[in-house]
Amino acid sequence: MPRVLARRPEAARSTLPAGVELFPGEAVGGTGLEAALEGVSVVYYLIHSMGARSRSPDFAESDRRAAANLVAAARRTGVDRIVYLGGLGDGATTSSRHLASRREVGGILRSGPASVTELRAGIVVGPGGASFEMMVQLVERLPVMICPRWIDRRCQPIALADLVEYLVGCGRESRTRGETYDVGGPDVLRYSDMLMRVGRLLDRPPCLVVLPRFTPGLSAHWVGYITEVPAGIARPIIDGMYVDAVCRDDRIRQVLPIPLQGFDRAAADALAARARSAPPYRLRGGHPVRPLEGRILRLIRQGNPS
Repeated sequence: MPRVLARRPEAARSTLPAGVELFPGEAVGGTGLEAALEGVSVVYYLIHSMGARSRSPDFAESDRRAAANLVAAARRTGVDRIVYLGGLGDGATTSSRHLASRREVGGILRSGPASVTELRAGIVVGPGGASFEMMVQLVERLPVMICPRWIDRRCQPIALADLVEYLVGCGRESRTRGETYDVGGPDVLRYSDMLMRVGRLLDRPPCLVVLPRFTPGLSAHWVGYITEVPAGIARPIIDGMYVDAVCRDDRIRQVLPIPLQGFDRAAADALAARARSAPPYRLRGGHPVRPLEGRILRLIRQGNPS
């Protein structure tokens, strides 16, 4: 029977299928881990401490503690394998605290006796994901969008269903033991392309006004004001968007050759699932600036944005 460690088991129960065993606990504080891991051979480590609910104001420190606590509990309970979801990036981790933390957590997990398989993904296209939800709400709420230069960066998004298949497949496939894989869908897109494609699916393609001097801090506060994604979560996400998040190789396809969804199909499915769970927000009165739809305006460009 699969198990889930949850800070709030009652809230988690409403989102989980029948047959899942819930254990109360919290990785950053180390509570409940040993009880949840007792008799378990494979652990899926999907924890990220971004956001205001972390006990520490420094999400990287919270991530560090959670990973160390998991390693200690896994050692005591005899866990054989850990499958960990990290983040894609071009290796320049010092430019993004978010990506640097993802790399550090992978190293901490590998310091224990359990064999670790790490999957590195960029934007996950599915309902409820912070990065995807941020894009959708920006398109829904802003017919004219002020954007920093990260919209010119490239990303290789992956459908949530495909990522889940990779995670499950790695847990079942012994050839993935000790390996690190980049995972992404078939499309490599700029963030501006994704915003426009989401806009077309919602029948409201935005006008993007690019300001190269728009800083990550200002971007995060702007996103936190416009959308329901808190600035404390938006800031590390946006920091990561200044780095190209593209797969360096497709080695995982040799082990798990699953069919992959393109961005448009994955986004359409995610928007449909999102619409079924809650009525999507719509800017009252519709689009007031139809002539600007689907345009990208670049202001005060100085030098190469890359």
